[in-house]
Amino acid sequence: MQEKKKDGIDVTFEARGCRKMLQKNPSLQSKIVETLRRQAENDFFKSKYATRKRWHDLPVFECRVNDPSVGAVRIAFARQGERLFVLYGSTTLLKKSFTQELESFLKEG
Repeated sequence: MQEKKKDGIDVTFEARGCRKMLQKNPSLQSKIVETLRRQAENDFFKSKYATRKRWHDLPVFECRVNDPSVGAVRIAFARQGERLFVLYGSTTLLKKSFTQELESFLKEG
């Protein structure tokens, strides 16, 4: 979808998994980029593996993003060096349910 580059970090949004959520809440995109930049500065200390499945042979991580307009959302992303790919976003906060949604999304694509 769109790429934003800040502090050497490239963030790309996967249209299929993010478009709907970002269309409803345009301000969320900059909040996600800001959160991921902060995570990268701190070696992704608040990120966990989202699933055992892989996306283009890269492990998939997840973290929570808090935005005043939406509340909390959970996003799944993959990283390859300085590039981060935001694959999927959801307002489902329960880890088990989010993982099920994500695995269904990965299976389709």
